[in-house]
Amino acid sequence: MLKHASIFSGIGGFDLAASWLIWENVFSCEKDPFCRKILQHYWPHTTHHDDIYQFKADRYRGLIDVLSGGFPCQPFSLAGKRKGKKDDRYLWPEARRIITEVRPKWIVLENVAGLFTILEPESVSEMKTQAIELFCKNDK
Repeated sequence: MLKHASIFSGIGGFDLAASWLIWENVFSCEKDPFCRKILQHYWPHTTHHDDIYQFKADRYRGLIDVLSGGFPCQPFSLAGKRKGKKDDRYLWPEARRIITEVRPKWIVLENVAGLFTILEPESVSEMKTQAIELFCKNDK
């Protein structure tokens, strides 16, 4: 059985998908109290953390197969002010820290396309080209 963990878990979309695949949900990390109630209700045997800044995930190193999460998109979204690192919701460094501490086999991260134009603007066209090639290849 694969072991799954989520950060910025929300109401557990990734956790639900993991459950459908009969994966074990080992931990979640979500600050919103309502969302934590949902997570605790549906996954009572999962360890739930509430503060990404205080969460030290190195105890899970090598124990997680799939780490998923959707860190806040507001710093990158084309619909917003695109403040990037200057936005107080810029939590990519925390996501990276947790990934480094846990060292999962696989990572599934969800965010807006505007992320690439802020974090790696010089490689956007290369990424788009690769994605289009992959889509067309799989569409045949």
